[in-house]
Amino acid sequence: MAKTYAAFYLPPEEPTKPKVNEGLVSKFSNALTGAWKNVSRIVSNNDYEMLKDIARNMNIQGGTEFTQRYAVGALTDIINGKAVTNKTMLDSLFNTYAPALNAGLAQSEFNSLVEMRNAVKAGNINVSNFVQGLSSGLTAIQNTTEQTNYSKYGEEIPIDVVESCFYEYTVKTAEQEISENDIRFEKYISNLNPIKLTLTAHIKNENAELWSINDINAKIVDCMANKTKFIFRMGKSIYEDCIFASYKPQIASIYDLNFIAEIHLNYGSISQSYKSDSARIMNVKPPVGDFERQNYNLAAKEVYKGIIT
Repeated sequence: MAKTYAAFYLPPEEPTKPKVNEGLVSKFSNALTGAWKNVSRIVSNNDYEMLKDIARNMNIQGGTEFTQRYAVGALTDIINGKAVTNKTMLDSLFNTYAPALNAGLAQSEFNSLVEMRNAVKAGNINVSNFVQGLSSGLTAIQNTTEQTNYSKYGEEIPIDVVESCFYEYTVKTAEQEISENDIRFEKYISNLNPIKLTLTAHIKNENAELWSINDINAKIVDCMANKTKFIFRMGKSIYEDCIFASYKPQIASIYDLNFIAEIHLNYGSISQSYKSDSARIMNVKPPVGDFERQNYNLAAKEVYKGIIT
């Protein structure tokens, strides 16, 4: 079975959501609302919600509490129409929140962050446009972060060459004497063990960097140590709910990682297969409805180097 393209699909790591410091957000929101009230004397519900969102997003996207406080101080001075001449305050605002300020640049009516910074330093700025631009920028950055699309079929580790793939079926059998109608007979109590799949394969290391091979090994070993289920594709066959039982890598050269992996499958997982386009899903309970068939598993489709065809 030489030169069969295959891949492991390891579950993607769940992104860690940044924690919100509600105490700081409340202080920032009160400071911004107070500054806004000093200028307009009226804080509408829309203004209040906008300033609260700014405070929350600045806390999530900001660095240390020190920089956040100085950045909010700079923004408070801007709302009050004051020139921000303190370098620490300017740096805290423009360095920490450069992506958001850049995203709202057009709304703030500036051509560059340098031009905006100079205007803030001189106190020559349209407060409403600046605050609206910052608010829009912070929201855009936050939405982009939250909508990051993590692959649902997992992180792909492509296997360039499959040398061999062996299956081993074993069963534990126990005998028990049963008495029924005064007749004694033997009854077998059996349970088919998980199928052992021994895979011998190669992963190419085109960039010739040892750390790249070590990263692959670490991910597979972590998956094995945590008994994390993964997906294995060989050709157009998709094996779900796999477990690494053993993994023996060998670096034959800096360009090649060859390994022998023992993979355990549930015996029922290949008793039936479910066809999806040109691929086969090895799963004992195939979907029944049209919607389920279309949305069953992204890995059901033929995947080559992360591209679904």
